[in-house]
Amino acid sequence: MAARRLLPLMLDLNSKLIVIFGGGSVGERKARLFSDYARVRVVALDFTPALQDLKADVELISADLRSGFERYLEGAFIVIPATSDPDLNQSIEKEAAMRDIMVNRVDGAGIVQVPSIINRGPVTIAISTETPALSKYLRLRLEQELTGNYQQMALLLKGIRPELKASVFGQKERARIIWEILEDEEVWRLLDISYEKAYMRARSHACPDERDSLDAGNPPQGIHRRD
Repeated sequence: MAARRLLPLMLDLNSKLIVIFGGGSVGERKARLFSDYARVRVVALDFTPALQDLKADVELISADLRSGFERYLEGAFIVIPATSDPDLNQSIEKEAAMRDIMVNRVDGAGIVQVPSIINRGPVTIAISTETPALSKYLRLRLEQELTGNYQQMALLLKGIRPELKASVFGQKERARIIWEILEDEEVWRLLDISYEKAYMRARSHACPDERDSLDAGNPPQGIHRRD
């Protein structure tokens, strides 16, 4: 059987509703994850104490799902069947699919699969493999590597991009300058000392005259268009 081709995406779930069916440990884990990114509703007859503690961030609805769950699908962007009843989970999944609602199955085989995630401020890395243990292993290894100034560099580039767009003509030229900044070991070194000095050094890539001014100890005069 051919391997499934999955496209990794970053989604803005801020205004979206995630509906989780099941108030056990799996539903609790899913609620903790998604409540950082979206509106979350958990529907179940009973809830773990930890889910009860999440009332401020998660909507809890007490209901016997075997007597009907369809009405709780309204408005859902993603549905997560996480009850202890496999047949009920399958029924929820089928009904959601009929309504064109995406499903995140707890066994990881659904249309929506949640990767292992590394968050370092503005830096987000998602890892997905066919083996969860391998995904976790890779995440742990990468976390060990991401101990430098990657967060500061991300903030620096975010700050400098508007200046480049306003002053440097052409997307290819701006991309070249950004790459020069990333490859400049002096920028990385300065991030350990002073964000402001690293920022000025980064700006100098858009105008060679600025770098000369920095070397001479003079403040930069701004980014200029390169012809």
